[in-house]
Amino acid sequence: MTPTFDQLVVALGSPSGDQGLIAYAALLARLGGSRTVRFVHVADPDEDAAALRAQMRITVTATAPSLLGLAEYDVVHGALTDRLLAYIDEFQADLIIIGAKRHKLGARLAMVAPCSVAVLPNDVAPRISHVLVAVDFSHDTAATIRWASSLIAADPSIRCTALHVMTHESNLLFARHESQEAQMEAMRGLLTEANRDGVEVVPRLTEVRRSNDVLSLPSSIQGHDVAHTILEEAKTCGADCIALSTRGRSRSASILLGSVAEILMERSSLPLLVGKPAGRRLGLADILLGRTASAAGLKTS
Repeated sequence: MTPTFDQLVVALGSPSGDQGLIAYAALLARLGGSRTVRFVHVADPDEDAAALRAQMRITVTATAPSLLGLAEYDVVHGALTDRLLAYIDEFQADLIIIGAKRHKLGARLAMVAPCSVAVLPNDVAPRISHVLVAVDFSHDTAATIRWASSLIAADPSIRCTALHVMTHESNLLFARHESQEAQMEAMRGLLTEANRDGVEVVPRLTEVRRSNDVLSLPSSIQGHDVAHTILEEAKTCGADCIALSTRGRSRSASILLGSVAEILMERSSLPLLVGKPAGRRLGLADILLGRTASAAGLKTS
């Protein structure tokens, strides 16, 4: 099996804590066929790196013995985001795992890191039984379906639902009079093309539902509504993990277009897997110039 996540990086907030993060990392390592799981802690300059590494080894070994032989331990110093980005780049990580209490860090990494990002709530159970994949018919969505289905293929008991939240902009992808049934058929076609592992992915369409948020940025309202709808649908279908793609937007692009991923990181009580093609870093100019054109000639919303 080709590994889904060959190289994992786990950012520990504490060398002696984050047991939930460690246990979930062991689960993703098993499903993703990882060869190496690197635990990294960004420490203060005056802290003893050798002592911290020893404590990390003790904690990981006690929490996830299945990682023996796979785990590496590093302590680095410096600005948190910059050091993690350099670490990801140095070891060519496929996925970095962080805790949800640092959701702003997760949002920043989702925008600029050259790898996928997993954001885990505090004390999350190390279990995946039903993955909800949020799709928008973009090229990056197809890539997310590919790696999500590849991950799920390692455990046939895991169910998968692909959700498209229909908004005014997304409806422009289709002819004015095209029916919801036709949109469902288009979604099935996307899933058939993207799913290369024979995993059953159930398509699901829903209208966007308004949240109760009152925001100062009108351009962000729809992003909040889409995130709210995704969370409500995850609860309805019993999902315990949400996967979605990001176009690697810069901060300016995120403010203009709304960042569903960032809102989900802040609000979700479920683990988030934010898929990102390796090396993809797009800013506002890239998006406005149409460099996020989707497959099959469809516009992205």
